[in-house]
Amino acid sequence: MKKYNFLILAFIVLIASCTKKSAPTSSAAKAIDGATVFSHNCARCHGPKGIKDERTPNLQTIDLNKVSLIKSITLGKNKMPSFKDKLSSEEISAVADLIVSWHAK
Repeated sequence: MKKYNFLILAFIVLIASCTKKSAPTSSAAKAIDGATVFSHNCARCHGPKGIKDERTPNLQTIDLNKVSLIKSITLGKNKMPSFKDKLSSEEISAVADLIVSWHAK
């Protein structure tokens, strides 16, 4: 009987270890860090804090709301390229949130 119980337990452990866990969804998903995304994709042209030089707008004082920022990042604007094929919508939103947060300071 002990051997039978051990085999059943071993089978359950084997099955449990082979099942694939699904990725977390919605609020349980890992939050995207807008500062990291900005640093890797935007800082080269805009500077680490959104202020580089006269060739790029000062992102700390630019008069854009989140919706406008998302549109500019997604589609590009003037000399800035589109990021719709480079960043996910969540990453674009996180960058827009970061820029908006600079205005609150």
